[in-house]
Amino acid sequence: MELIFGLVLLLYGVSDLLFRFLGLGAYAHASRRTPKVALTFDDGPSERTEALLELLRQHGVTATFFLTGERAKARPDLVEAIKREGHQVEDHGEWHQAWRLFLPWVEWEHMRRNPGRYYRPPHGLHTPFTRLFARLLGKRIALWDLESKDWLDLPPEALAERLLYYLRPGSIILLHDGPERTLRLLERALPEMLRLGYQPVTLDGLAPLPLTPRLALIRGLQGFEERYNAKHRVARAGYGPFDLFRVEKKPFPGPDLPGLPRGTPALELHLESQRSMELSPLEAIRYVRESLKKVAERVAQDPEVRLVYGYSYLAQGARLFGFHTHPLPPWPRLAATLSSAWFLWLYRGELPKPDRSWAELAYLSREEILRRFPPSTPASPPQAPGEGQTPPP
Repeated sequence: MELIFGLVLLLYGVSDLLFRFLGLGAYAHASRRTPKVALTFDDGPSERTEALLELLRQHGVTATFFLTGERAKARPDLVEAIKREGHQVEDHGEWHQAWRLFLPWVEWEHMRRNPGRYYRPPHGLHTPFTRLFARLLGKRIALWDLESKDWLDLPPEALAERLLYYLRPGSIILLHDGPERTLRLLERALPEMLRLGYQPVTLDGLAPLPLTPRLALIRGLQGFEERYNAKHRVARAGYGPFDLFRVEKKPFPGPDLPGLPRGTPALELHLESQRSMELSPLEAIRYVRESLKKVAERVAQDPEVRLVYGYSYLAQGARLFGFHTHPLPPWPRLAATLSSAWFLWLYRGELPKPDRSWAELAYLSREEILRRFPPSTPASPPQAPGEGQTPPP
């Protein structure tokens, strides 16, 4: 009996890991090639629904509302108002009590009662039966790739900053219809999203595709990226949909370069891989060039920084933008090469070409980057939100 109970628990745990944490096969984001994004609201309708509709109306955008059956039946007037405003209505199940879903017959009833082509489980929870029931009911599982964290007791300004930091083309954003905090963070973030060039649409307008194993792995690793950014105070050089670099201020770790010895204050460049993963070579060249202008603005704002640099097997390609290259010592070269190969496979499904498989150092001095990519307003302070000096919480 204990063995059977243990196997059942293992099955539930594996199902939740594969289908909620990784999101394998779920609809969690769309193509990264266009700046369309989807605002999605769970748990409604609520006493805040009308205020949310008014805010969306003011900015001329549409969204998707995942409604709970109990609440929708209690407020049919709000359901009609959501539809009348042109928003998409989908299924969040009958109840929002995740513990009840561990009983298969309860989960079936929970998923069966309400119409919808998309179904979002409460908290994203998956049992071994969730995907089977969804297939039998003709529903797609809709998850997300960006949590607003509007359930946390944090200032709306900080939540808005974080949302803009991690917003990407094709993102599905998880929000909630109910908290006052959601309204406040959207009042700040939504105008910035539009100013930056994002286009909020419904899920149908976004046209997401199910996550393949590789895309599911990328989704599962996002939390590690966020923790690294917070720990090392990594900032985005620009917040536009295709601003491709994050920067980390640190002493230059070497090797010694002419006039730029080890320990020189520098900015290490980190490529925003998810933004570039579907770009063609010509698109990548254009966006890298534009993104380096944003890096130059960061350099201009910090008189201590003497160079920008990065390690990659693509270092030779950086010469196109004026970068110099330098070979690395054996062990750093091996580590940088393996890291580059891993990210190339993860984000583009490719392996390095044999003729350029070893990573090198690519760098530009302060004077060179400011000359090649002159900032338009080098002395101007960064805007907020969306141009914070430190990563959001």
